[in-house]
Amino acid sequence: MKRRNMVLGVLAAAVFVPASILAFVKPLRAAAPQFVPGVHCVDSGICIDDMSRLEQARTLYSAAVDATSRKVGPFHKPPSVVFCATNACREDFGLGNRAAAAVADWGVAIAPRGWKPYFVVHELIHFRQAEELGNIALLRKPKWLIEGMAYSLSDDPRRPLTQPFEDWRSRFEAWNAARGDAGLWQAADRVE
Repeated sequence: MKRRNMVLGVLAAAVFVPASILAFVKPLRAAAPQFVPGVHCVDSGICIDDMSRLEQARTLYSAAVDATSRKVGPFHKPPSVVFCATNACREDFGLGNRAAAAVADWGVAIAPRGWKPYFVVHELIHFRQAEELGNIALLRKPKWLIEGMAYSLSDDPRRPLTQPFEDWRSRFEAWNAARGDAGLWQAADRVE
């Protein structure tokens, strides 16, 4: 009887803990968007809340994956991207005022205002950073490297950005120009 209760407790925790995390830490929902009401995962890598905009999402996704792969190397696994066309979806993924957000190498959520190529590429660069440097490394690496790379290599047309983002982009661009023949990820891995 004790063994049965222990097994049931472990099973309940295995269901309750992840469900609680997804309920209260909204950005993590990008890792499992199929469980968010109103979101439809229709293609490999594409989830959306407004099916009337599916072709636009497919075009943005395809172009962003291609651009990101050219700039920072191919993905190890296809990125999962949630395209929110409504503010309700934006709130479901905890985006607040952000245009988009990557959650490590688990997924990306795009807010209604983020349906622009440079926003999607920016977040896919963060996804690639997590793939290459590791999820924990993203928290330890300097912001000029992580954010500067994403702003620079996404071809974000906003110049100048507000501070400190413009400084981070400029510092990354100077570092990137000076790294010479060293591969991007090898050089980035050495940055403390």
